Amino acid sequence: MATQCEMIIGYLVPHRCPNQAITTCIQCHRQFCDEHVSITPGGLVCTACQQGLDKPVAVAKTAQIFTPADFDAFDAADVDDFEDGDTFADLS
Repeated sequence: MATQCEMIIGYLVPHRCPNQAITTCIQCHRQFCDEHVSITPGGLVCTACQQGLDKPVAVAKTAQIFTPADFDAFDAADVDDFEDGDTFADLS
C-alpha cells in the first residue's frame, strides 16, 4: 500500500501533501514525494531538513529572509494612516 507524503503544505490552510511518498529522508526518516526532497551528496533530504526545521512543514523562502529590521518596519507601519486619496497613490 502506498503512503502519502508527510510534508505539511499550504499557507492559509495547512494540510498534508496529497502526493504519494516515493522515498525517505536520510535525516528525519519521514516519507516524502519527489516534490519535497532534494538530492544531496549524502542522499535524499526533505525540504524541512534542508531548512533546518524539526517538523515536516514547507516554509516559503520569502518568510525566511525577513530580518529584524523588516519586522520593526512592519510594526512601525500604521494601518490607519490612509485617506481615501491615498488609494493607489504609489502607482504611476
